[in-house]
Amino acid sequence: MGCTSSIEQSTMISSKAGKPNLMKQMSTSSIICYKNSKIRENITILNQGKSQLDCQFITQVLKKHYIFYQLNEESIQKMIKHMFYCLIKQNHHLYQNINTPSCMFLIDKGQLKTQNFTLFQPGSIVGEDNLLLGQIKFIEANEDTYMWGLDIIQFNKIIQWITSQSFINNRAFLQQQYLFQYFSQNQLDGIAANILQVQYSKNQVMFSDDAYVIIKNGEASLFKGNQFCKTLSRRDTYGTLYKLNKPKNTKVRSVIETQCLILTQSKLIEVIGFNIQKQIYQAIIRFVLIEIELPGLEIEKILEKEQYKLKIYNNESIRQRQIHEDLSIIVDGTVDCEGETLKLGEFISDQFDNSVYIANGTIAIIQRDSLYIEDYIIEQNSDDELMQYKPRFSELKQLQIIRRNYNNVVNLVQFKQQNYILRQIHKFSQQKTQQERRMKQQKKIFEILKCPHLSTYYQFYEDSASYYFLFQFIDGTLLSERKLKLPQIQSTIQQMISILEACYKNSIICRSVKLDNFLIDYQGNIYLINLLNAKQASRTYTIIGSPHYMAPEILEGRGYDCNSDVWSLGVCLYELLFEQVPYGQALDDPYQIYEEIIGSSDIEFPDSYNDESGKHLMKQLINKNVYQRIGSNFDQLKNHSWFSQLDLQNISPNESLLELRC
Repeated sequence: MGCTSSIEQSTMISSKAGKPNLMKQMSTSSIICYKNSKIRENITILNQGKSQLDCQFITQVLKKHYIFYQLNEESIQKMIKHMFYCLIKQNHHLYQNINTPSCMFLIDKGQLKTQNFTLFQPGSIVGEDNLLLGQIKFIEANEDTYMWGLDIIQFNKIIQWITSQSFINNRAFLQQQYLFQYFSQNQLDGIAANILQVQYSKNQVMFSDDAYVIIKNGEASLFKGNQFCKTLSRRDTYGTLYKLNKPKNTKVRSVIETQCLILTQSKLIEVIGFNIQKQIYQAIIRFVLIEIELPGLEIEKILEKEQYKLKIYNNESIRQRQIHEDLSIIVDGTVDCEGETLKLGEFISDQFDNSVYIANGTIAIIQRDSLYIEDYIIEQNSDDELMQYKPRFSELKQLQIIRRNYNNVVNLVQFKQQNYILRQIHKFSQQKTQQERRMKQQKKIFEILKCPHLSTYYQFYEDSASYYFLFQFIDGTLLSERKLKLPQIQSTIQQMISILEACYKNSIICRSVKLDNFLIDYQGNIYLINLLNAKQASRTYTIIGSPHYMAPEILEGRGYDCNSDVWSLGVCLYELLFEQVPYGQALDDPYQIYEEIIGSSDIEFPDSYNDESGKHLMKQLINKNVYQRIGSNFDQLKNHSWFSQLDLQNISPNESLLELRC
C-alpha cells in the first residue's frame, strides 16, 4: 500500500529565485542546459545583466506583441526575469542542425532575415510561432545580432497563464461556434484550455501557419498571392481542422483591430487524439444519436466498433433506399432537397418522400438494425426507504467510535433501531471563518450529489466544538482491506466510474479517490464514504489529497479539474490488480513521491501481466494528458474493451470473491 497521509498546501516547492548562472561566451555547438531546458539554437549565451533601460525596452515590445499584450505588469516582470542575453553571429543560421526549437528571441541589436528575405529588426520577436507549432523555419543573421532569449519551459508557462485568463469566456464562445457545439464537454474544456487568444492592430499580417483560426472580434482580409479573396468577420474561420497545412501563397491581414482564437494541430491532437478527422466525425455522430435518445453505452459501442460507413458525394444524388432503410448523418458538407439545405450535424429523413437529395460532402451511414434499443429498467428507492423524519441530535444514540484522526471522528449511532454514521469534525478557532465556509460547501455538495454508490446524506448538526454530518450506515469493509478477483475488480471500477461521472456532471472535484475511502459490501457494491476534500468548481489550484494518488497537474500547481480524479481511479485499478501503487510505492516523503510522479514516464507493469486491454486502460487513466483520460465522455470510458467480458449478472456475491488481504 502507498502512503495514505493527506497533504494540503497552497503552493509547491519551486526553484529558488535569483539570477541565472549565465556562462560567459559559451558556444552552443553542443546542447546547453539552461535552467533545466535544453537550448538547441545556434547561439552564444553572454554574461550580461538587465539594466532599467533594458527592462523598459523589453516591456514596451511585449505590450505591443500580438500574444503578450495580455500580460499584466507582474507577469511581464516575471517573464523578463527569466530572459537571458545571447548572440548569433553574422551569416549563422539560428536553427542549424536541429529538429525542434527551444527558445524565442527578442532582438536588441542587429538584424535577422528569413528565406523570403523578411527582415527582423531591433524590437522584433522571433521564434514564438515556431514554439507554438513545434516547427523550424530558415532564419539567418545579416550581421552579428544580440537578443534576449526565453526558453520553452518559461514560454509555455506564459502561454498557460494567458489561456487560463480567458478560459471561461473562450469556452462560452466556442460552445456557440460552428462545429465545436458537437464536441463533448470534456473535449470542449480541453480546447478552451489550449486555444490561444491573440490581437492584431490595423493592417497587421495575421497568424496563418498550420493552425485553425477563428475571428472573435474585428475584420480581416484573405488574400491568395496579391489577389483579394474575401472578408472575414466575427466567427469566420480560416485553416482547417482536418489538414492544418497552409494553402500556398495565402495571407491574412487585419482591416481593423482584430481578435482571434488560434488552435494549433499539436494542441488539438493533445485534446482529442490522433486522426482528427475521424474524431470530429464521431463527435457529430455522437451528438445526433444523443439527440434521438439512444442510450450512451449503445452509442459508444457503435462508435468503438465503427458500425457505420462513410460515403463521399460530389454533387451526387442519394439513393431513396438508403434514406428509408438507414440513418444518414451529414458529417461534412451539405445536402440539398426541394430548395432546403441540410447542413452539418443533421440527419436525412424521408420528409420529402420520393424527392431527389443532392449531396456534396461526407455522409455517415448507420444501418437501422444496429440501433436496436433494449428496455432499460431503472430502479429507484421508494420514499419509505429514506429517512422521513430528521432526528434531533439528542435522539442519536452513540454505539461506538469506528475511526478517529486528529480532527475527524467517525461514530456509529442509532436512531429508531436503525444504524447510521455520524462524522464529527472538530472546530479550530484560528481557522473559524475558513472552516465555516468549507463546511457550508461540503453540506451543499452532499445535498446535490446523487449516486447509488455514495452513502446517503441525511442531516447536518453543529455545536460550539464540532460540525456533524449524518450518513447512511453501510455494512461492509474498506476496499483497501479486500483482495478481489478479476470480475469483481472490473465491476468495482465500473461503479467508481459512475461516481466520478456524477461528480463531473455537477462540477465536483472529489480529491479523495483512494481505496481507503471506499467501502465494499458482501454483494460487491462499492460506496464512496469520504467527500470531505470535495470542492464544487470548474477549476481549482489548491494542492490537497493523498500523495500517491495525486495527478501531476495538481502537484505542478497549474490548476486542475474533475479529470484529476480519473488519474486517482487509475491508481486504484493498478493497486487492486497488483497490490501496490504505480509511483512512489517504497516512498513515504510526500515531496519524493511528487518528484517521482512528475518526473515519471509511462507506467510499468509486472512481467507476468499480459492483458494488453488492461494495460491500455491503465495507460489511458494514468495519463499526464488530462483530456485523454476520459476520452470523449464517461460512456466511452465505461465501454472500454477491458470491460467487454464483464457479465454483472453472473458475478456471485460470494464472500470468496472478497478475500481479506494479508
